[in-house]
Amino acid sequence: MAPRDLPKSPLAAFLRAHGAEILEAWERAERRRAPGEQSPGYLALREELPSVFERIAERLDATVSTAVVPQGDDARDSWTGVESVAAEFEPLLGFRGLDRLRGGFDLEDVTAQYSVLRRCVLRALERTGTQPSWLEMTVLHEALDQVIIDPATRSAAARERALGALDRVSAEGMGNAHVDRLLRRLLEVLLESARSVDWAVMLLLEGEVLRMRATIGVDEAMWGLRAYRLAEGFIGRVVRERRPVALRSAAPDPLATDAGGGAAGPESGPQGERPSDALHALYGVPMLSEGRLVGVAVVSSRRVAEFSEGDRLLFRKAAERAAALATQAQLREQLAAERSRFETAIQRLPFGVAVAEGPSGTLAFSNRRFAEIVRGPEETPSNAPRRTLLSETDDDQRARWLLSRALHGETVAREELEFLRADGERRRGSFNATPVRDSEGRVTGAVMVVEDVTESRKAERARELLAEVRALMTESLDHDATLEQVVRLAGERFADLCALDLDDGGGLPRLLAAARPSEARALLPRLLKHPPLLLGEAGPLAEATARRGLTLVPLVTDPWLQRVARGPEHLSALRELGARSAIVVPLAARGRKLGLMSLWTVDRDLRQDDLDAAGELGRLASLAIELARLHREAARSR
Repeated sequence: MAPRDLPKSPLAAFLRAHGAEILEAWERAERRRAPGEQSPGYLALREELPSVFERIAERLDATVSTAVVPQGDDARDSWTGVESVAAEFEPLLGFRGLDRLRGGFDLEDVTAQYSVLRRCVLRALERTGTQPSWLEMTVLHEALDQVIIDPATRSAAARERALGALDRVSAEGMGNAHVDRLLRRLLEVLLESARSVDWAVMLLLEGEVLRMRATIGVDEAMWGLRAYRLAEGFIGRVVRERRPVALRSAAPDPLATDAGGGAAGPESGPQGERPSDALHALYGVPMLSEGRLVGVAVVSSRRVAEFSEGDRLLFRKAAERAAALATQAQLREQLAAERSRFETAIQRLPFGVAVAEGPSGTLAFSNRRFAEIVRGPEETPSNAPRRTLLSETDDDQRARWLLSRALHGETVAREELEFLRADGERRRGSFNATPVRDSEGRVTGAVMVVEDVTESRKAERARELLAEVRALMTESLDHDATLEQVVRLAGERFADLCALDLDDGGGLPRLLAAARPSEARALLPRLLKHPPLLLGEAGPLAEATARRGLTLVPLVTDPWLQRVARGPEHLSALRELGARSAIVVPLAARGRKLGLMSLWTVDRDLRQDDLDAAGELGRLASLAIELARLHREAARSR
C-alpha cells in the first residue's frame, strides 16, 4: 500500500491544515532575528517549506499506520523503525533546494532558522491544543533534524571536493606553469564551489603597488583600475591588519567606496561606476608567505549580506595556496635571473667551465669555451668522428675521474691530460675541479675548469726541440749522424712523421724518414722503397721546391696524395698513413736547392703558427746537409 493510501495521523492532518500559518509565523520571527536581506538558506527554506510539510505528513501517515512500536523505555530509546520508514522517501528538501543552499550555506545560520521553525510548529500545536503521540513527535523531530543534516552533508562534500581541486592546482604549480594561469584556476574553483561569489580578484605585490594578476566575474569597463596603492581603501585595511577583513552589506560602508584604494601609475583608467556600488558582501584575505605580504585576494557577492564561515574558510585556503604559488613563481623568477646572470658571466670567461650535479656527475651546464675546447671549431671535416669530453671512452675516463674526485670532496688543481677532441684532433688541457657544498657541508656538485694548453705546450716543445737540435749541431762533428738526429727528432717530437728527400745526396742517402706512431713506423720500409719520396718533375711539391717557400697543407686529401705519389704502391702506403695535415719545407743553402723536408701529422692539425718552427727545422737541416757536404769535400782534398 502506498504511503498516501494509509490511514492519516492527527499530526499529519495538523501540518496540512496549519502549514501556511506556521510559515507566516516563521517568516515574522526570522525578520526579527536577522533583519535586513535574508540569506540563501532562508530563501531556499521559505520556498521549500510547503513541500517539506507535505513530505513530513506522508512519513507520519506511513509510520502511524505500519510501525510496530516496542514496549518499554529502553526498547523505545534504541528503536530504529522511524529511520526505516524515512529511507523509503525522497529527501525532505528537494534537490533544487539543496542546490540553492550551495550558494551560501552557513551551518550556524541554517540551524538557527530550523530552530525557529521548530518553535513555530510547537507553538502552533499548543495554540490548537493538538497533542501528538510519542511516535508522531519522534517522526517530526527526526524529520526536522534531517532537513539540517542533508544540506550540511552536501555542503561538506562540496567543500571537500573544492579543497581537493585547490590542492590539485597547487600541485600543478610545483612545475613551471605560469602563475597568472594558476591564480585564475584557483578563482574558477572558488566560483564553482561557492555559488554566492559574483566576482573575485587576486592582486600580487609589485614594489609599492598591488597589481591585479587574475580576475573572474569582473567587468573591466566597470573596474578600470588595475594597480593599487597599499595604504588606502578596503585593500589597504587588509594590508595593514594582515588578517582577513569582512564587510556585511558593504555598499554603504566607507571602506568599500573604493574597493581597491587609490590608483597608482599610468595604467589607472577612468573610474566610472565602481563595483562597490552594488556590493552586499565583501571579503579580503592577505596572501602571506612566512609573514611576508605577497598579495591580496578579494571576493564579493551581490546576493548575500555576508559570506558563510564555510565559504570564508574556502577563501582563506585559496589565498594560502595562491601565496605559495606566487612565492614559488617569484623564487623561480629570481633563480632564473640569477642563473642568467651567472651563465652570462661564465660564458665570457676565456677558459672552459662545466658544472656537474652530484652524485651522478651529470653535466648540468657548460659554457661555449668548454664546448670549443672539447668539440673543436665548427669548421670540422664532415667525416671527423663526433666525440665529447667526459664520455664513456677510455680517453675521457681520466677527465671523468678528476670530476669524480671533486664529487667526493677533493680539490683537483692543474692536472694536465691529453684527450681526443670531438673533431678527431688530439689536444691537451689543464684541469681544475672543485666540489660544491651546501650549507651543511654536503657535496652537491662540482665545477670543472679546463684551459686548452695545447698551443702553449706545443710552443714550449718546439723551443725545446730547436734548442736540442742546435746543441747537437754544436757538439757533434759527425754531420751525417746529426742530420739523421734532426729527422728523428722532427718526426717524433714535432710531427708524427718526418721525411727528408735530397736533391743530390752527395754521398748521403737520398731519403731519410722517422716516425713516432708505431703504425707510421711500420709504413717506413714501403715508403723508402720509392725514392725519391716527394720530388718529381711536376706536382705540388715540385712547385713548392721552385718557390722555395714553406707550404702548409691543413687538410690532406686523396686528390693531393694522388699528385704526390710516385706510383700505385706508393699511393697505397700514403693512404694507410692517414695523415691529417702536412708542412713541406724546401731545403737550400747558399742559393742551391738541396731537397725537401716533409712533416706529417696523423691525429692533430698543423697550423699557421707551426710554420716558424718548421722553417727553423728546415734551416738547421739545410745547415747540417751543407756542413756534411763541406766536410766530405775537405776529406777528399786531403
